[in-house]
Amino acid sequence: MAGRVCLIKSVISALPLYYLSFFKAPKCICDELKKIQRNFLWGWSFENRKITWVRWENICKPKEEGGLGIREIGNFNRALLAKWKWRLGMEDKGLWREVLESKYGSWRNFNEIVIPKSASRWWKDIHKIC
Repeated sequence: MAGRVCLIKSVISALPLYYLSFFKAPKCICDELKKIQRNFLWGWSFENRKITWVRWENICKPKEEGGLGIREIGNFNRALLAKWKWRLGMEDKGLWREVLESKYGSWRNFNEIVIPKSASRWWKDIHKIC
């Protein structure tokens, strides 16, 4: 069981990391990733299904709270997208920041601006998350 938890944390949760940091994953994708994690943890196979002894919400809790510390994909995706707004506020320089400010305006009025229809899907997702 410990080996499975280690593999879930280091491989299954890490593979989509790049995409989750840039794009808001649809709910069906998050559900499918969660299903893969659950099936791998409980040892599911095509011949038989194993009993799930603990709710998945409890598995995803931090170790200090009695869980196994496995990331919940949907929350992790939202946190990675929200980090972009945080980076806009914390970093003073950078080409990526200059490009975004020239295209969409200042980040300081982020919650008050109207998103243009020509805005990228990424910018719209960040605006929704934040």
